[in-house]
Amino acid sequence: MSSTFNIRQFIFAICLFGVFSCSEDEMFSAPEPCILTEEEQLVVNELNEEAVPFESSDPLIEETRLDRLIEYLGNAKIVGLGEGTHGTSEFFQMKDKIFRSLALEKNFNAIIFEIPWGHAMKINDFVVKGIGDADSALNQSYYWVYDTQEVRDLAQWIHDINLERTDGNKIFFVGCDPQGGDFEIEKEIVYKYLEKVQPDSALTIAAYYASLSTNLQEYDSVSDMQKETNKERVDYVYQYLLSHEEEFAGASSDYEFQIALMAAHVIKHREYIYRIQSFGTPRDSLMAVYSNWWQRIVAYEAKVAVWAHNAHVMDSRSLGGPDWMGGYLKQEHQDNYLNVGFSFGRGCLNAFVSGPNNSFAGGVRKHIVPYTSCLTVNNTLTELDGDQHYIIFNDLNHAGAAAEYFRNQQRVYQCGAGFNYKLISRYTQFMPLSKLFDVLIHFDYTNESVLM
Repeated sequence: MSSTFNIRQFIFAICLFGVFSCSEDEMFSAPEPCILTEEEQLVVNELNEEAVPFESSDPLIEETRLDRLIEYLGNAKIVGLGEGTHGTSEFFQMKDKIFRSLALEKNFNAIIFEIPWGHAMKINDFVVKGIGDADSALNQSYYWVYDTQEVRDLAQWIHDINLERTDGNKIFFVGCDPQGGDFEIEKEIVYKYLEKVQPDSALTIAAYYASLSTNLQEYDSVSDMQKETNKERVDYVYQYLLSHEEEFAGASSDYEFQIALMAAHVIKHREYIYRIQSFGTPRDSLMAVYSNWWQRIVAYEAKVAVWAHNAHVMDSRSLGGPDWMGGYLKQEHQDNYLNVGFSFGRGCLNAFVSGPNNSFAGGVRKHIVPYTSCLTVNNTLTELDGDQHYIIFNDLNHAGAAAEYFRNQQRVYQCGAGFNYKLISRYTQFMPLSKLFDVLIHFDYTNESVLM
């Protein structure tokens, strides 16, 4: 929106609750309308010439305004697709829309989700093999954030496209998250593979997994002796598979062997992160490992997209830590890894209720961000003409005010699985966006994702 929007911004804030059907207990006192600083106004003026507005996030609406974006992203081997919240419909729809174009126009072979590895394999069974339907597949996604209509629509589309493709040309829907509630799906994959390639040893090898916990939420209370035993046993199975690679791949296929080996790797490292109770850098480094692994095996010279939160896909190297998946991918692939960040001005989103000190204060519900926060990138971008647009940072005039603005630390608000608007400052961080992302997609107004 232009700078003349300040009065309309105030009026819109009053009406927002009705537009987004948010409940009365989410109402807040209206603040004074934001007034742009001189720097922000220069940025808005430049971006009105350089940012690219588009019509809709709806995957079914085709539009040529996205051609430049698809051409730019399509040159990479791995594209990270972020999200500024874990519960925004427009973010999910837009990522779906981008991936469909990348798959059809740039021959991308897989979408890799921030979903536990084994649970995503159940969804892949649907889209590749036609097992079950979209509902039953996505019901096994483990995370509520992706058990949505938007992700179902993408899975159904991939399934339908695959019906017209040969086995060597299908699109995959897989996962990269080493977290999970147990080891059951991965254990089953390893066992069934051994039954196929070395049936006499299947039960013996599978027995090494027998002592693993069936509820990882309680793993911290397992004795140190038992954890040490588990550590040795899961490593043994992984090394056993690795030492028989030539034999096992010859008895099946290299792809089947890699799936079994990756399942054993997930078990080994899931046990590790729950044993040490560390889910930051260890998790993200493994998300990069599995994203790379999938890129190597789904097709020859495959191109893949990774669907995760902004924080996971960003090039974190400029922050000096902690290390995130995108930093690892950028370090390895350089210009062959490109990423997309997402931002919003105001609207509704799904999240659990977060209390002080990031404590859990309530279940998943619809939240509202009724106003943009002043002196943030979110507010500045809302002042542009048009309701949604994308910025390819390399396309900006590098000597201009906008390029300088995004190179510097600016206040940005976003959230993960938890949120509380009353504590909005907690979700506002200083970020040099053009150092973290190659592309930024912004929506002035957003709706909550459609939970199933």
